[in-house]
Formats: sequence, C-alpha cells, structure tokens
Amino acid sequence: MFNETFITETPTTDPKVLVGRNVGINVSDLLRQPSKYYMKLIFKINKIDDAQKRAYTRFNGYSVSKEHVYRVVRKRIQKVEAVTYVETKDKWKLQVSTVTILNRNTESEIQRKIRKHVEDSLIENVAGLSIDDFVKLVINSVLQVKIKKSGTKIYPVRFSEIIKIEVMNAPAD
Repeated sequence: MFNETFITETPTTDPKVLVGRNVGINVSDLLRQPSKYYMKLIFKINKIDDAQKRAYTRFNGYSVSKEHVYRVVRKRIQKVEAVTYVETKDKWKLQVSTVTILNRNTESEIQRKIRKHVEDSLIENVAGLSIDDFVKLVINSVLQVKIKKSGTKIYPVRFSEIIKIEVMNAPAD
C-alpha cells in the first residue's frame, strides 16, 4: 500500500514472535505531511524475512486523536456518532466509526436521518473500492468531505470525520 516504506525497528530475540504484533505510526511521519498529525495507521506484522531481517505488514486499523474531534465540539451543537459495518471490493470486512457535527442542537428525527445517511454513504462508497483505495481516500479526507457535502442537504453539517476503522475480517494472502 505504501511501497514497502520503513515504519519502525523493534527488538526481538526470536523473529517468529513478531508475527501478529501490531505496529502504529502517525500518517504525518509515514507520508511526510505534517497537516495529518492527528491520523494514526495500525499495521499487523504478517510475514518475516529472516535473511533480510525484515517484517512485512498489512493494514489493521486507523484512528484519529480524540483532541482533533474535541476541538470542534462546542455548546449548542449536535454530535452524531455512527458505527457502520462495510465490506470492500476485495472482501475486507471493516467496522467504521464516524462523527458528524451539526450546526445546532437538533431533534432526534434529524439525527436519525443524518446517521442513516452517513451509514448509507459509507456502504455505497466502500463497496466499489479496494482496501488500498479506501484507506487512501480516508487519509486524503475525500470521503469525509463527500459525507459532509451530501449530509448538508438534510441539515447543515459543520464537520464530518471518520474517527476509527477496525478490521473485522481480512482475506487470506
């Protein structure tokens, strides 16, 4: 996904115990984009190459720092959270958590419509994408902007963010 980019070094006495371990890295460090400081990618070590002393990883999650969302939440505005289960074109099953901030406190009916819209948008957009394309869209905030623009037709949306992606089931290599 990131052209075999170096993530980190990890000490071990037996390289075999590294398989299955999660490694996290900030997107700003990985892509050299300081503006993405609040995003973190999690990779799972799935293969060891003893000859070259390298461990290979695959995508295992994404998260956003809580402070990034907290700075947008204010009095007299509405926070709508949604958890959606989606499947990519290449059969990755993911749990995607989103938060949408509306301009004012709203009735529960509007909150329900926004939540339903976010879930439908995610399912529709992710179904035609591979996991690589989906992660790139999330990192570049393309999907978040799409959700914000289309959600504004229901009620004015101030902010929309995908705050967490968990891999529920990944296809075998």
